[in-house]
Amino acid sequence: MAAITSLGVGSGLDLGTLVSGLIEAERAPTENRLNLKQQNLTTELSAFGLLRSSLAQFQGSLGGLQSSTAFNAKAITASDSSVFSTSVESFADLGSYSVEVTALARTQSLATNENTAFATVNDVIGSGTLTIQFGTTTDPYSFTPDSGKPSQAIEVSAANGNDTVSGLRDYINDNDFGLQASIVDDGVNGYRLVFTSDDTGAANSMELTVTGDGDGNNNNNSGLSQLAFNASAQGSLTQTVAAQDAALTINGLDITRDTNSITGAINGVTLDLLKADEGNIVNLGVNENRAEVTASITGFVDAYNELTDNIKSLTAYDPESGAGSALIGDFTVRSISSQIRSILFGSISGLQGDIKSLVDIGITTNSSGKLNVDSTKLNDALLNNAAEVEALFSLQGKTTDPGIGYLSSTSDTQQGDYAINLTQLFTQGVLTGTGPVTGMPIVISNGNDNRNFGITVDGVSSGDFNLSNGTYTSEADLATAMQNRINNRPALQTAGVSVTVTYDATADRFVITSDSSGPTSTVEITRVDTNTFADLGLDPGSGVAGTDTGFTATIDGTSATVNGQIVTSESGPSTGLSVEILSSGFGNRGTVSLTKGLAGKLDDLLDNFLKSDGTIANREKGLNEGLEDIEDERFKLEDRILALEARLVRQFSALDALIAQFNQTSSFLTQQLANLPKPNSINSND
Repeated sequence: MAAITSLGVGSGLDLGTLVSGLIEAERAPTENRLNLKQQNLTTELSAFGLLRSSLAQFQGSLGGLQSSTAFNAKAITASDSSVFSTSVESFADLGSYSVEVTALARTQSLATNENTAFATVNDVIGSGTLTIQFGTTTDPYSFTPDSGKPSQAIEVSAANGNDTVSGLRDYINDNDFGLQASIVDDGVNGYRLVFTSDDTGAANSMELTVTGDGDGNNNNNSGLSQLAFNASAQGSLTQTVAAQDAALTINGLDITRDTNSITGAINGVTLDLLKADEGNIVNLGVNENRAEVTASITGFVDAYNELTDNIKSLTAYDPESGAGSALIGDFTVRSISSQIRSILFGSISGLQGDIKSLVDIGITTNSSGKLNVDSTKLNDALLNNAAEVEALFSLQGKTTDPGIGYLSSTSDTQQGDYAINLTQLFTQGVLTGTGPVTGMPIVISNGNDNRNFGITVDGVSSGDFNLSNGTYTSEADLATAMQNRINNRPALQTAGVSVTVTYDATADRFVITSDSSGPTSTVEITRVDTNTFADLGLDPGSGVAGTDTGFTATIDGTSATVNGQIVTSESGPSTGLSVEILSSGFGNRGTVSLTKGLAGKLDDLLDNFLKSDGTIANREKGLNEGLEDIEDERFKLEDRILALEARLVRQFSALDALIAQFNQTSSFLTQQLANLPKPNSINSND
């Protein structure tokens, strides 16, 4: 309120102070009431913030108890950690193992010949096509291609900027050809180009074939043929490191892998091989790990006890001072405490066995309402009844299909019923021509007697037949004609088998694939005549049979990861749910029903307290609305005080003017009276 300075000028009275006092007397009671109310609401709001923090901390302590991960944790030990490192999953098989590592998986390396080393990294290699095929190389030289890996063709030319040593190195490394290139100065002969396969393992070695070498010879270690490595070119590239599988024994059983990360040999255990150490037997042990679950349970107890202390502090009463804490007698706090205790100290329905409550595992309350842990009883329960302790706390699963076993879940897994569906995976039988294919066009006519052909598909013989007459201007057109001619054979139609014929332009060869899949899917050429089909790169022989490669799975309709027989959900409400496939069978495999234990029930309850529209949020909303109401009342009080001030100023201004007028009249009268003749002044001359 602005100071009142003009009042009292006329009367000489301190009317401004009098008005200010009256206004303050009017303001003080309401303002004091609002200040006290605001202080109480702010204190309550702060107290609910502390309560929210304590409840969130308690909820955080439940994470390790909601899934089976902590209860099924495994510990792994190795007598020599220099040979391999280890990791273990919760579903790993318990046991003791003797492990000997005799070889590490290696990538193949090929280097250009020392006798034709390059003088500089900018030397021109040559031009032509460098084709890389991956497969298995044996000594003496023999190469078996891996049909599952397509060959890679690199066009080497000045136009592509890759006809020099460094240019080809960069071109290979900038593209995905399945190998890396490097340049090494051997210090004696000069610069040598080195090729290294991207993948380890004996089946990932390389065969390099040169065609179209600029000097007219594809195998003479001159020009581009310096980079050849195949049965016809053993004097060009030199194998400096042979591709090799990892080899080890586990409990006397021979194990090989194409990588140094060994999975699946021991269920749930990964061995990352560090070195080969033949004769060194490493003792490996997989045991139960109770430390993790014990720590989770004691952490949960400590968090509850801290929550209890905080609630007591927020609702305390001091009889000496007569003062109570911010939330003393608050119904919301009493309700929260009551609901938590109801779950905490009750029994979990539906559990089998003797453990149905915290008391059964040695967790009891003391006189202050806190939890005490009998460590001996808890350890005994974990040792002898681990599954029952797990069921007390964590999410439990039951399956409708006895061939599906519930394994585990995580804190992200929600309670519910989830459908399991399995789909079997097969590969198709395929026969790849030897190539190359004679350039187009190709004419097949009655005058061309070299067109007799025979094929067996899925074990069914087509019998001998001729290709359709015609002029074929492209390999694709000829592939379609072959496919139609094969599939129209009566024996194949009767058996219901067929093929797809395609042309692989990169490898310059035809590919015939059975339309069926699985181990019975096969393609075999039984007859070709000497010229036409030789021109097409098709020779008698068997292709690669199809295989059963396993299965894919969905949980709750979404794709799940498959590791051996373990299926794990990666998304949705079922995230983290793992089941084990115990028996064969595909399609619908029933459901997994998940029910929550004590930790899950507490977590749901705390969610209701802490969520954005939950119990505490609603109380905080009410308190904030109360603070907003106080601000509204302050505005109203200020308006009322301003109106009172204006009225008092008007009234006291009128009073001041009236008193000033009286003062003037008094002064006038005083002057007039002073001018009146004094008594006896007429006879003053006598």
